[in-house]
Amino acid sequence: MSGNTKHTPRVHLLLGPETGEKGARLKEIRGALRTEFSADPEIYRFYPFETLNGEIFTALQNNSLFSEHRLVILSQAELLQSSQIKELEAYLEEPSDSATLVIISSETRVSQKIASRVPKSQTKIFWEMFENRKPEWVRGLFSRSDFAITGDAVDMMLELVENTTQELRATALQLMQFVATEHRATVTEDDVERFIQHTRQESVFSLFEHMATGSYERALDILHTLIRSGDGDPIPLLAGLLWQFRRLVSLEELLAEGHRWDDAVNAVSVMGKTVAIKRKKDLGIYAEAVKRYPLRESRSIIAAIGEYDILTRQMGSDLHSLLLERLLGRIMVNKGADPAQLETLSFATDAKF
Repeated sequence: MSGNTKHTPRVHLLLGPETGEKGARLKEIRGALRTEFSADPEIYRFYPFETLNGEIFTALQNNSLFSEHRLVILSQAELLQSSQIKELEAYLEEPSDSATLVIISSETRVSQKIASRVPKSQTKIFWEMFENRKPEWVRGLFSRSDFAITGDAVDMMLELVENTTQELRATALQLMQFVATEHRATVTEDDVERFIQHTRQESVFSLFEHMATGSYERALDILHTLIRSGDGDPIPLLAGLLWQFRRLVSLEELLAEGHRWDDAVNAVSVMGKTVAIKRKKDLGIYAEAVKRYPLRESRSIIAAIGEYDILTRQMGSDLHSLLLERLLGRIMVNKGADPAQLETLSFATDAKF
């Protein structure tokens, strides 16, 4: 590696499960290169399966006609084969000065042959934030900008927004702008719900509405709209549906226990937090949902959403659309039951959520 200390280090190793901070660090590296070369670097992205024949080294070692420097990103480094590790080890002995290599893994360690050849100063592990620290972290985002946020609003954010620091930070900024237009400086639970429900033409709320009222074709249209618009990321979308169906289960359990409707809608809770159903429109939606999905079926749906959450995390993004379509059909047509396993529903129906 060059002894010139003025330029950006040419190799970085970014490890760990926290994608938001890792993404922010990658942006910093790109920004430093832009400053150093007075222009954006040419960017190449590789996964191990895309460089089985050494394609990444062509990008690293061959000068570009279009830019002075290249930023080469290698993701999922934990999946590198032994032959790839050997080639990368050789490259790291003498990395090119005309390219910057960023090696990324969601694991906290990679092959020692790679790790030992990246200086400690250019290696960083991004640990996932402990669940019990996230509420305080969210409150800090608002307080640093002279905004307040209620505890219920924090809880709802953590339920409905993907729990990466990147997504939470982006949503916090949008919420602050949202309440500032109303000349207020405190974000409430109602603000979070209104923002997510009304700032987009379609959202997980409008999807649930049509799932509750039984319009399968309209629900499918909304799902496709969310996917096309970029709001169909399965992790936050499934989290939003899970929250809505947990709210429905709580309502149905209260009704099954003999509570009057007016009392039940005010006592509904999700994960131990009261989330009363207050708006006239929402009351109508949940009344329809109670008719369409009896308690046993609602519990089956929660189990199905959990299964598909695991599947979407395991499978490639090219299959996410198909998986979400299958889940929608499973919920609306089969009421949560797996059509291939209609006789084995004990887990779904007996589990308590």
